[in-house]
Amino acid sequence: MEPDFSKYDLEDLYDIKESLDKEKFPERYSLLLDTIEKHPSKAAHIQAVESDNAMRELYNEYKEDKSQVWMLFRGVIVMFVTFRIMQYLEWSQNQQIMGAVIVVIAYATILISINEFKFKKFKDDFGKRT
Repeated sequence: MEPDFSKYDLEDLYDIKESLDKEKFPERYSLLLDTIEKHPSKAAHIQAVESDNAMRELYNEYKEDKSQVWMLFRGVIVMFVTFRIMQYLEWSQNQQIMGAVIVVIAYATILISINEFKFKKFKDDFGKRT
């Protein structure tokens, strides 16, 4: 009588595989390997690993996006224009510093929000592709 390996969890199956004599019981060993391959938790684990790897690859692709450099360049241009406007309006040096700090904070907040939105959209699109 052959054992029913389908009742065991994946960890127990691997333990059995280590202790089972494959020369003495080749049919059982073959059945055990088939059961391990078709075990539902193994398929879920493989899918989770593949999904995680794909998400990492997607994130790396997103991080290498060249538009981020242009966002920083636009930020520098905005800062320069703002500074020139403040000089034209004859703001004091303290007012110019405070204005520059406010513009930097506002621009950084906008950049972070845009990046978060783009990545969320990118991630959602990825979910539709898989």
